[in-house]
Amino acid sequence: MNTTVKMAWRSLARNRRRSAVTAAGIALAMAMCMATLGLMDGLSLDLIRGTTDGEVGHVQIHHPQYLASRRLADTVPAAPADLQVLREHAHVAAASRRLYAWGYLSSSAGSGGVQLMGIEPAHETRVTRIHTTLVQGEFVPFEPTPWAEPQPLDDAQRALDRRLTEQAIEKAFAQIERPAGRRPVTRPVTQPGDLDAGAAIAERLAPRPAQPPAAVLGSKLAANLGVGVGDTVHLLYENTLGAQSTLQLRVAGVLRSGLDTTDRSRVLMHVDDVQKMLLLGGQAHEIAIRVGDPRQAEAVAASLAAALGAGTQREVLSWSQVRPDIMALIASNQALMGTLVFIVFLIAGTGVLNTMLVSVMQRQKEISLLKALGQTPRAIVAGVLLETLLLTALACAAGLALGSVANAYLHHQGIDVSRFGGFSLSGVNMAPVLRANLTVDSALVPLASLFVVALLAAWFPARTAARVPAAAGMRIQ
Repeated sequence: MNTTVKMAWRSLARNRRRSAVTAAGIALAMAMCMATLGLMDGLSLDLIRGTTDGEVGHVQIHHPQYLASRRLADTVPAAPADLQVLREHAHVAAASRRLYAWGYLSSSAGSGGVQLMGIEPAHETRVTRIHTTLVQGEFVPFEPTPWAEPQPLDDAQRALDRRLTEQAIEKAFAQIERPAGRRPVTRPVTQPGDLDAGAAIAERLAPRPAQPPAAVLGSKLAANLGVGVGDTVHLLYENTLGAQSTLQLRVAGVLRSGLDTTDRSRVLMHVDDVQKMLLLGGQAHEIAIRVGDPRQAEAVAASLAAALGAGTQREVLSWSQVRPDIMALIASNQALMGTLVFIVFLIAGTGVLNTMLVSVMQRQKEISLLKALGQTPRAIVAGVLLETLLLTALACAAGLALGSVANAYLHHQGIDVSRFGGFSLSGVNMAPVLRANLTVDSALVPLASLFVVALLAAWFPARTAARVPAAAGMRIQ
């Protein structure tokens, strides 16, 4: 151990109380920053898990225009062969097809607009955790409702269908071109029995199921309609041909996601039932994918996009591309925590500055004597900085230990916020217990930052000591 190191240790031991107080402040700042960053890492992890496990999945495939248009016709191929290609990918753990539509649901007690979400239950339960939000009844059955197959029209029915279509178009144009204020000309446009024949044609082209399909309703929607498990509700919807139809649904279960919009409007059904309703056989609006390692979501999305090839009218997006608002929220939280860490370390740096400045002022005679004996200003600066490094190293070791204990407690016990009620961020339902999940970066960043702040804080006292004239310092009594 050389002379400079010995003098640095002696300077720290000379005033143990002052050194201990300063080290305790640094250690406490280190531990507080680790605990805060651990909680923030845990919150970010909960946001990601809530987004991917809640409904989004890790990767999604859509028609390039679907997310912007939400049109029924903007679909992607979702036949068994198409899904088999995806499910055989090395990094794909599960894939589930989905269909979306809007409708109007009614019962004897009320009515309201709803969002239909057709899912593939056997695979959806492996992609997301939607099934865990069920609070009553049963989830969407794995087997779809039996539907009769569409039947081709004979020549007479095709002629009638063509005539009814032409009459409907003629009537529509007559309404548009009629001068304002003139009463419409009333003339029969249909013959007796045409309406019944038209209904028969619709039944052949889009037959109804043998029994009401099962549906799972959001909890607030079920309460507004005054229905429960086993009740029947009536759905009014529009298919891809623009024709409006009605269908009876059997309430199989009730879910509670904790998100107001979802619980007020969501209706889950089997995707095959929704395909038959919308006349979208073998198609899907969305294919949600779960990958083996969530950290590889973007790489897997790029790999799937390359495998599907260009010109397939399929867009492959990772969860962060589907929900950029979540990434922006995580980035803003990290920026906020960075500001907090900066303030805490600034306070710690002020303590180091005060400690080292007082130490230098009290040792002016000693420093002057060293100069008189031939020690260079550079060696004096190095001695003060080395003293600061030793003090910071001891404090950081204690801070790391204290911070690790705090993060272990916060990881296992967490902070229960359920008494304040449930809460969500950007439409993601958050866990009722906040838990720390400290990463290596969140531990190393405070450590490195403290050393930098301490050295910067010690630079001014070190330069002050180096500039003390030898003769002036020797005259201090």
